[in-house]
Amino acid sequence: MGDKMLEKTEIYPYQRVAEKAGNRSRGKKHEREREWRQTFKESTARGKTWLRAFLKKEGSSFFHSLLSLENLVLAVGALILSRAFVLGDLLPFVYAYLAVFAGKEKGRAILLLAFATLGLSSVLHGFDLGSSIVSLLVLIAVLKRLRILPEKAWWMLPLVSISVLFTSKSLFLLGGEFSLYAEMVVVFEAVIAGVLCFVFTVAHEAIAQRKPLASLNFEEFASFLVLGIGLVMGLNNVHLAGLSVSSIICRLGIMLAALLWGSGGGTIVGVMTGIIPSISSSIFAQSLGMYAVSGLLAGLFRNLGRLGIVLGFMLGTMALSMFIPETSATILGIWETAIASLLFFLLPESLQDKMPLQALGPLNGRFREQDETIDSRLEESARKRIENLAAVFEELSSSFSGEMEVKRKNHQAAYLNYLYEQVSQNFCEKCSRYDNCWGRDSYHSSQQILELFSIVEKAELSYEKAPRDFKRRCLYAREMISTINYLFDRLLLNEYWSDKLCESRELVATQLKGVSQVIKGLAQEIDVKTEFDLEIREKLLRESKQQGLKIKEMTPLRSSSGQLLLNVVADPCREGEFCKTNIAPSFSNILGERMEVCEKTCPRFRAWGQCKFTMSRACSYKVSSGVVQVGKEAVCGDSFTIASLKEGKELIALSDGMGVGEKACCESQATVRLLENLLESGFQREVALNTINTVLLLRSAQESFATLDMLMVDLYNGDVDFIKVGSAPSYIKRDKKVGMISSHSLPIGILENVDVVSERHSLCPRDILVMVSDGVLEVSRQFNETWIMDFLSQVDESDPQLLAEMIMNKALGMCKGKPADDMTVICLRVELQ
Repeated sequence: MGDKMLEKTEIYPYQRVAEKAGNRSRGKKHEREREWRQTFKESTARGKTWLRAFLKKEGSSFFHSLLSLENLVLAVGALILSRAFVLGDLLPFVYAYLAVFAGKEKGRAILLLAFATLGLSSVLHGFDLGSSIVSLLVLIAVLKRLRILPEKAWWMLPLVSISVLFTSKSLFLLGGEFSLYAEMVVVFEAVIAGVLCFVFTVAHEAIAQRKPLASLNFEEFASFLVLGIGLVMGLNNVHLAGLSVSSIICRLGIMLAALLWGSGGGTIVGVMTGIIPSISSSIFAQSLGMYAVSGLLAGLFRNLGRLGIVLGFMLGTMALSMFIPETSATILGIWETAIASLLFFLLPESLQDKMPLQALGPLNGRFREQDETIDSRLEESARKRIENLAAVFEELSSSFSGEMEVKRKNHQAAYLNYLYEQVSQNFCEKCSRYDNCWGRDSYHSSQQILELFSIVEKAELSYEKAPRDFKRRCLYAREMISTINYLFDRLLLNEYWSDKLCESRELVATQLKGVSQVIKGLAQEIDVKTEFDLEIREKLLRESKQQGLKIKEMTPLRSSSGQLLLNVVADPCREGEFCKTNIAPSFSNILGERMEVCEKTCPRFRAWGQCKFTMSRACSYKVSSGVVQVGKEAVCGDSFTIASLKEGKELIALSDGMGVGEKACCESQATVRLLENLLESGFQREVALNTINTVLLLRSAQESFATLDMLMVDLYNGDVDFIKVGSAPSYIKRDKKVGMISSHSLPIGILENVDVVSERHSLCPRDILVMVSDGVLEVSRQFNETWIMDFLSQVDESDPQLLAEMIMNKALGMCKGKPADDMTVICLRVELQ
C-alpha cells in the first residue's frame, strides 16, 4: 500500500509537469485575450467618453439650433400650409414653402419636411399621400444638390420646383391610374407652386434681412399677405369648441385693416378673406358679401376708435346674417365675432406704428423721384389746361373783334342800300313815272337822290333847299323830301344804337382778352410741388410713442418754399387743448424748432372719435392792430384787410377807391378782396397786382382806378415789405424816431402794366407802423404836410388802437370835423411771441 502511494506520488508530478506545459500555452492565449479585452474595454470606454463629450458639446448645440424659435415657427408654418387646399384638389403652398424656406441647412430641411409630412397625413391618404411625400423628398434633394446663386434664385427656384413636381407626380401617375384630369391637376399644382415660389422668395428675403414691418415696400407687403392667406386656408377646417379658427383670424384681420387704412382697406381685406373659402373649395362662399360690407362699415366707424370699428363690423355681420338660413351658423358667427373683437381690443397700441402704411402708396424714399416726376407732370398738365382755357377766351375776343371789323367795312354800303331801297321800292313804286325814273333814267335819278342824302346829312332837308331839277322832274317832290327826312332820322337812331352795340362788343372783346391774359399769368405761377417727409414722420411717431403721446396718424408735408405742415390725427381729450399744451411742445423739442397748432377739428363728443389738427412752425413775431375809419358820406370809400397768409406772412392792405361813398367802396373792396384771395392761394404779389389792374381796366368803359397800400410782414424774421401803388405815405415809429416811406406811382386801373416797387425794412420789437389814406393827408394842405411825423414823434402811446384814434382825432380837429375825403388810419405794433 505504501508502494502504491509512492507510485502515485511519482506519477502525479509527472502528470503535473505535462499539464503545466499545456497550461502555459493556453495561458499565453488567455493572457492575450485578456489584453485584447482590456484594450477593447479601454477603447470602448474612451469611445463612450468621447461620444458623451461630443453629444454634450456638439449635440446640444445641434438640437438647440434645430429646435430654435425661428425653426419652430417655420415648422408650424409648414404644418399649416401642407393643409392649404386650392380648389379642393391642389396643395401648392407646401411645395413652394419648403423650396424657399428649407434652405441649405440640413437640420431645418428635415424638421420642415417632418412637419409637412405630418400635415399632409392629416388631409391625404394612400396613393396621394405617398406621391406628395416622395415629391417633397425629391424636391428637397434636388435643391440640396443644385447650387443656386442668390441673384438667380428668383427664377431658378420656381423653374426647378415646377420641373420636379411635374416629373415626379407624372411618374407616379404613369405607375398607377393615369387620367387626363389627374395630369391636368398635376400641371396646375406645379405651375401654382412655381408662382408661389417667386412670391415666397420676396418674403424670405425680408425675413432674412430682419426688416421691420414699417419699412416693408409694396412687393414685400403683398408677399406676406399671400403667405397669410395660405395660412388661413390651412386652418380652414380647424375648429375649437365648434368655432372656426380661420373665421376668427379673418374677422380679426378685417378689423385691423379698418383700423389702419379706413373703409377702403377694410373693404379690400374683407373681399380677400371672403373669397378664401371659395379658393379652398370649388363652392361659392356666402361670407364674401358679409365680410366686404362688414369691413366697409368698420372703416366708416373708424373715427370712434376701436369700439366704433367693432360696432361697425358687428352691424355689417348681423345685417347680412339674416340671409343665412342656418341658425346655428349665425350663432357660431356671433361667437367668432366676439372672440375676434376681444383679440382686437388686446392688440397693442404700438401695432399701428409698426404696420407698413407706406406700402400702400409711394411714400418712402425709393419713390421720391417718381413723386417728383408725377408732380412735374401734374403741374404741366394743369398749366396746359389753364392755358387752353385762356386760348378759348382769346379766341372769343378775336371773334368779337373780327365781327366788328367786318361790320365797319360794310356799314357805308349797307347805309346807302337801305336808303335807295326804301325810296325806290316803297315810295316810288306806285308812281306813274316809276318806269321812266328808275328804268330808262335810273342813273340820273340815283344821282339826284344821293345829292338829297348829302344835303340831309348836314341839316334838315326842306323843299326850298332841294335842287331845281329834282323839283321839276319829281311829281311828289314834297312827299319825297318828307320821306327822306323821316328815313334819315330813323337811320340816325339805328346808327346810334348800333354804335352802342359795337362799343359793348368792343368792351366784351377787351374784357375777354384781359381775362385770357389774367389766366395765362396765373398759369405760369402754378406750383404743386409738395413733398411727403417720411423721415420726420418716423422720427415723430417713434419719439411721441416713447413720451406716451397717442398719435394715430401723421402726414408731414413740406412745400416748395420749405414750409413744414404736420397733419396729425390723435386721440381726443376732454378739454380740447391737449394738442396745444402737450403735443405742440413735445414736437417742438423733437424737431428743434417751435411748432404751434394753426388749425384743429375736435370731435362732437370730446371723449369719442378722433382729434385732427394741423401744426406749423411757430412765428417769432406777432402783429397787433388798430383801425379807425371816418367817411365823408354815410359809406366810407376806403377798404382794408388784415390777414395771416400760409407762409408765415401778415398781410395789411389799404385801398382808396376813386371818389367817395358807395361807388368808391365797391372799387376798393374789389381790390382788397381779390388781393387777399390771390395771395392766400400762393400767387406772387406782382401777379396779384397785375391781375387786379387788369380787372379794374375791364370793369367798365368808364374810368375806374384805386390806390393800394400794402404791407407784408415776415413773422419769422421781422422783415416788412412796403408796396405802394398810388397811395399815401406810411410811417415807422421806433421810440421817438419816425421814418416815412412814400412812392410816386400811379394808381392801379389806369395803365395796362403796373410798375411794382417794393421797399424792405427790418423791424424791431415794439416798432409801430402807421398807414393812412389820402383823406387824412388832405387836411395837411392847410397846415404842415409833415404833421403826422411830428405828431408821432411827440406822442408816447404803444396801444395801436388808441394811437389810431389819436391820429384820427387830430386830423378831424384840423379839418373842423368836415373831412374832404374818406379817412382811414391803421396802426400796427410788432412784438415778440
